[in-house]
Amino acid sequence: MRGVISAGHKLTAEAGIEILKEGGNAFDAAVAASFASFVCESPLTSIGGGGFFMAHSKEGETLVYDFFPNAPGLGKKPSCDDLDFYPIEVDFTGTIQEFHVGRGAAAVPGCMAGLNAVVEKHCSLPLSVLLAPAIDFARNGIIMNAEQAYFKKLLTPILMISPDARKVYAPEGVMLKEGETVFKKDMANTMEYLAREGLHMFYRGDIAKKIAAEFSDGGLIREADLANYKVEVRKPVKTSYRGRDIFLNPPPSSSGGCLIAFSLKMLEKIDIASLGFESAQYMSLLYEMMRVTDDARGEDFDHRVYEEDIIETFLSPERIESYRKKMAHESSLLLGTERPSTGNTTHISVLDEAGNAASVTTSNGEGCGHMVTGMGIMLNNMLGEEDINPHGFHQHKPGMRMSSMMTPTIVMDGRRPAIVMGSGGSNRIRNAILQVIINLIDHKMDINNAVNSPRVHWDKKSFQVEAGIASKCLHILKSTGVSLNCWEDKNMYFGGVHTVASFGDEDGLSGAGDLRRGGVCLSTKG
Repeated sequence: MRGVISAGHKLTAEAGIEILKEGGNAFDAAVAASFASFVCESPLTSIGGGGFFMAHSKEGETLVYDFFPNAPGLGKKPSCDDLDFYPIEVDFTGTIQEFHVGRGAAAVPGCMAGLNAVVEKHCSLPLSVLLAPAIDFARNGIIMNAEQAYFKKLLTPILMISPDARKVYAPEGVMLKEGETVFKKDMANTMEYLAREGLHMFYRGDIAKKIAAEFSDGGLIREADLANYKVEVRKPVKTSYRGRDIFLNPPPSSSGGCLIAFSLKMLEKIDIASLGFESAQYMSLLYEMMRVTDDARGEDFDHRVYEEDIIETFLSPERIESYRKKMAHESSLLLGTERPSTGNTTHISVLDEAGNAASVTTSNGEGCGHMVTGMGIMLNNMLGEEDINPHGFHQHKPGMRMSSMMTPTIVMDGRRPAIVMGSGGSNRIRNAILQVIINLIDHKMDINNAVNSPRVHWDKKSFQVEAGIASKCLHILKSTGVSLNCWEDKNMYFGGVHTVASFGDEDGLSGAGDLRRGGVCLSTKG
């Protein structure tokens, strides 16, 4: 089947393309690519992590499969006193982000349950075919590219914690470098077992017993947590922007979808195109929008994310207008104008000629540091990411679905999926996706420029500015008192918005991989 896929690694994309050429649909390709990403893009993602799969079928139905991790502790009274749980700092060249790792940072994995649900509902090819590319990569080895080498260097303290992780990433005692081959034979064996017995077997039998046994000392995951894990199938948040419907990831498992919709609503009355991408006015607008959206998140969203009416109330016209006025007022003060009122993770986007669209974001956080012995699987550290735990660590009740910023996204053109996107990048995800949407719709950039133009991000302390923003613009912002942190390069810190699009003509399937994370885009045309 003809199609296009954008992903964070060439082999991830090639796995999806191989499946399309074998007659699979977009969902088959996305599942195969997801398993390939567990091999090629670790520890960004893993069998031991979680995520979201937005599926738009050719019949017009759009569903979100929520398989983000649950808080563990079923069958055990949680205690923080004896947890293996401690902080590390990651230096993203100019800004420090703290994460917590150890067995006590691991939440209940959801990836196998989620992909199993997608396979049963949407896929046409057997598991043995879908997992074959990933098994081949894991058993025969992959050559580490520059982006993966950079990321693994950042996370060296995590990847050196357990013997099984050292065996993979530092077989001679030092971290493998760019150009060297990474073998994951234990992971290949695990995938072969799952392909043969079914993905559901991750949650019962020998695998569940081994995970529970190894995480009983210093961790919270038990067999009951795994046995009771369930995928949630949700309707997406539907918003509109400049006449286009946009499907986004809904709460309670995602904050990102509502926050992107909130930002778009605040921006919709502003003629962004007239400001120009490189203007100080546009950068100021992004700065204030990001600040005000963060205010709204703290004041009106985070403490209410599990309420049933959160979408309607948070995105109500009255609330949007009150924050729009605040943004317009502060922007006017900033520039002296009277103008009216931007963890790690990976993403895969797929479109096929039949009109199926798959947008899948998965994450392992940074990994808790501990691989399950003999299985080649590192569990996540979702209990140790501050942005996922805004009310403090280990505050979720056992069995509760945790909330993420991850936001697989589909932009419609009438009844047809026109743009499929998503991003990695922890708390930068929503601003990365938002800026690509604006680049495509307002600035009318081609897809490659929309994805790879420089980005900005407000981190509550400084306005993070990627290399490529005009110096004159930065000088104006700085002169008004904005605290800037200017990067010397384009960096994975600013996300990885792998995007595909359909323009409805014969050669209309196109896309772009985000170069910040080694992204590539491939199509069945070659």
